[in-house]
Amino acid sequence: MAHSLSLDEVKNEIRSCIISSKAMLTLKQLSSDYMMLVGDPIPFKNLGFQSLEGLIKSFPDLDLKKQGNVTYAVAKQSEKSAHISELISNQKSPKKRPLPKQILRVEDEPATKGELNQRTNNKRLQENIKALSNSGGKEYMSKHRNTVFTTNTNINNNDGALQSTQIDSGASSKLLLSTKMRLSRKMSELSLDRYMIIYSQPETVGSFNKGCCTCSDSGNSSPTNESISPILSKTAEFSRTNDPLKDLKKFVAIHKLGDVAVSTTLMDPKRKKFYSCKIKVGSEHTYCSYPKEFKSALEAQSFCCEEALADLIPKCEIKASLISTEQDLLIRIPPMLEKHANGIWAKQLTLDYSDKYGEMLPHDWLSIIDKSNNVHIEKTAKDHILYHCKLGDKGQQRIGGSRMPLSNVSVPANTVQFREDGKLTCQITYVVSANEIWCEQIYTEENTRFSEMVDRMKIYYEEHEAQLIPQEIVLAGYYIAKYEQEYYRVRVEKIDQRGIVCFFIDTGDELVVPKSNIFVLERVYATSQAQAFLCRLSGLEDLYDVSTNSEHLAALLDRVVILELAIDISGDENTAILPVYMYDFETGSSINEDLISQLTVELAAPILKPDRSTEVYISHIESNGDIYVHVKTKGFDNLQSLRVELQMQVNEKPLDYLLYTVTKVNSEGQLYFMKDKLTGNWERTKLIDWAPTGDYAQVYFVDKGYTDVIKVADETLYPLDSVNEVFNTYPSQAVRVRMALDAIPPNFLDLATAALPKETPVLLKIVEMGAENIPTVKLFRRNADGLFCINESIAMQTELSKEETLKNKFKLLAVSGIPSTGTLKCPPLPKAGPGSRPIEVFVPMAVSPYNFIVQPCSSYKQLHEMMDKLQLAYEDVQYGNLSIDDIVPGGIYAYKHTDSCWYRLSVIKVIHTGSSVSGYLCDYGSYQTLSVRQLVTLDEAFMELPYQALSAKLAGIKPKLDKWTMVDCEFFKQLTEMKRLYAELISIERDSFSRSDIILKVSLYDTSTDDDILISDELIKSGIAVKHT
Repeated sequence: MAHSLSLDEVKNEIRSCIISSKAMLTLKQLSSDYMMLVGDPIPFKNLGFQSLEGLIKSFPDLDLKKQGNVTYAVAKQSEKSAHISELISNQKSPKKRPLPKQILRVEDEPATKGELNQRTNNKRLQENIKALSNSGGKEYMSKHRNTVFTTNTNINNNDGALQSTQIDSGASSKLLLSTKMRLSRKMSELSLDRYMIIYSQPETVGSFNKGCCTCSDSGNSSPTNESISPILSKTAEFSRTNDPLKDLKKFVAIHKLGDVAVSTTLMDPKRKKFYSCKIKVGSEHTYCSYPKEFKSALEAQSFCCEEALADLIPKCEIKASLISTEQDLLIRIPPMLEKHANGIWAKQLTLDYSDKYGEMLPHDWLSIIDKSNNVHIEKTAKDHILYHCKLGDKGQQRIGGSRMPLSNVSVPANTVQFREDGKLTCQITYVVSANEIWCEQIYTEENTRFSEMVDRMKIYYEEHEAQLIPQEIVLAGYYIAKYEQEYYRVRVEKIDQRGIVCFFIDTGDELVVPKSNIFVLERVYATSQAQAFLCRLSGLEDLYDVSTNSEHLAALLDRVVILELAIDISGDENTAILPVYMYDFETGSSINEDLISQLTVELAAPILKPDRSTEVYISHIESNGDIYVHVKTKGFDNLQSLRVELQMQVNEKPLDYLLYTVTKVNSEGQLYFMKDKLTGNWERTKLIDWAPTGDYAQVYFVDKGYTDVIKVADETLYPLDSVNEVFNTYPSQAVRVRMALDAIPPNFLDLATAALPKETPVLLKIVEMGAENIPTVKLFRRNADGLFCINESIAMQTELSKEETLKNKFKLLAVSGIPSTGTLKCPPLPKAGPGSRPIEVFVPMAVSPYNFIVQPCSSYKQLHEMMDKLQLAYEDVQYGNLSIDDIVPGGIYAYKHTDSCWYRLSVIKVIHTGSSVSGYLCDYGSYQTLSVRQLVTLDEAFMELPYQALSAKLAGIKPKLDKWTMVDCEFFKQLTEMKRLYAELISIERDSFSRSDIILKVSLYDTSTDDDILISDELIKSGIAVKHT
């Protein structure tokens, strides 16, 4: 192969082999078919697997099935998706886009223009879409058992621990398994497998049930009995003066917030001059007077100081005065930990808690929270790490053996808030496919705070980039990434030569960012939860696998939409993807419903991908090597169903009112519904060429690939856009490809038609893009022995035909008595007969079991030495100076082949009329027709070695049919050609075409494996030969 295949590419090729076989494939058959299709063995070891079984088990849509002692590889497919062609590449990297700018957020959600229409259509929508859905889930329920952080919080206390509502994928989880694996890295830092679904009005903190948590030491807790210094600000008297800057510095000093840095700037826009002030307090607080304008620097400074004090005083004074109770800690902290899937440092949790609740933690808070059955604490050299855990998991080793690296700061996971009516409003931030749509919830207090934080974050990082360069960048760490002059919160997925692969936690994108554009994430900008959450469109399950790169899905990017859960997800625990119905924010129309028809038509476009094999069906074959194929997708099946339906309508009631006089002018760009004389079916057609008189035209059948000439006035041509607009918009289904052959034989049409039955699936692999952007392809078909290449079979049959033609020409040799090998001696042969001593041979050419060449390995070294000397002796010779009259039949000459190498050639026949010669390569066994200028008199030194090409045939067998087929010959060729084997000489017979030539009847053995293989037995086992005495 030109390059090593990725894991996804290997899976695609394996799957192509499996689904192309009606019967289950054994692992041995699969390996053989893969070798035929790709040209290399299945590289399971290179991909990190110990066995082929291990590789197959790693693919969610493949499986192993054991019957007795035989293991088979099978593909998992749902009944509905069995006919969907897999058009997606795993390539994981869709085309990236600039991340969307922030849209305007408001605290109260406005009423949507389409709300009334949406409610009216809701019942019809659910009936239509759920009829198509595989999810099998219940209808949406507006009231759930477990709600968290709502104005009317209802906490389940059955097991004495806080519970949160989580999402499940429903019965369609099998369809989503591959997506989950691909997204697992992204989801880890977002805790997407633990979405907390909140049904509420805009976020408020409710009153909690104080008696909801039973607190006891688990016995497995980490040691926390060391003295933990209380983190309380020393209360001090603070009184205001008339100097805002002095007041600010005093307040900052009392509460130990760091240094105060003040800078004023004279702004000079074109309209007028004004002053602006910026103040930085410590490393976490920055204030700016802009966009307000001030006439003096002092006014700007005073205003900015007042803004800073107004923000800092409530925070610090509350912190200094309130300390949380033990019961508060046990209720509040576990839900905070649940939003940090990889854990959180105790230091960060202390600050986050204070910011969230306006209270301080007591000095022994770690010992208190260690009593919770939902909190696991690990002690490290620098700090404690806290994790949320399920009941019974406390103190146990974390899943996967060792935890993910924990960065200095952790970002809380996304919390999705549904309104009381069961809906939410969001903006679509990133689209991959119908089951991977990333969204950002908007019009909530949380999102408003996030938007304001982003504005502050941009100002801060624009000024402090140089001070925020990380000392090191670690995997799974949170950072700020600068992309197209904007700043985004990211999580590091991979570090390689391209740069830093970052997952943008607020939009869902994954991009490569230069290392120089990665900065430290300050804790103050890590407190807002990750904004991106993941959903899938319910009702489109059949289109999930083929919807990647859809133009209609791409058009959803940046749209504001309304989401409604498609199934009841209360109590489920395993999914990370919300199954939703999606509505347009402006009109209320169902996006799911619209996309079902749009994607079906869009995905009907037949696609041949250059990096993978595609299952196709033959539609039409041309004599010039062009073949038209069908890719049978779900869209193709829908098109055929629609065609049959319209055909029945037209046959029952002709649409004569649609007819008009068709001309060259009005037919341009128009599709017609016309009856095909060949099949009697009505098909889509277009007129591609006209006779000068205008009465005849060439018509092209766009879904078949062939043409016909019609007298226009005698045909019924219905304009397709008037018959059915949807039918008119489907893309053409006949895909033109060209067979990869060195030369197209004159009888190509007959050979290809026999090898490619129209209703038999074949695998197509693109070799290159040829002239006119037509793919040059190899085609593979399956028989009882596995996959075989149609191209090679046609080439072999063509070569066989040439060999037969040449042999017929050489029958004249029998009269003259001149052997094909001329005057060269025969190499020494062992005594013939059963039980004779086997000799080692090399097979340079194999045409069929009755026609192959062997070279004795005993003189293999002498042959190569002679060939090397022959090249040196004639390296300066371009052409010979012999005339046609100088050439003697049976003479041995030096012959310059088209590969620029010199060979020994025996002249069989001189063709005086064309100054050409028929000859035989007496060391390699092929017949040649050449110009006399390619011959040079051979030096006597090269006449000593006997000829090395011995014609041979297998003894003891005959073809099962009348003669050896192309498939038989190909199988024999794979077993023998270019291999060292052992030959047992059974007998020597005369060639029926040339009585002067001998043919060795032999038994061939392959001794390269532990058990010796008799080639004739392999042919019998494969069902292509039978014993013959």
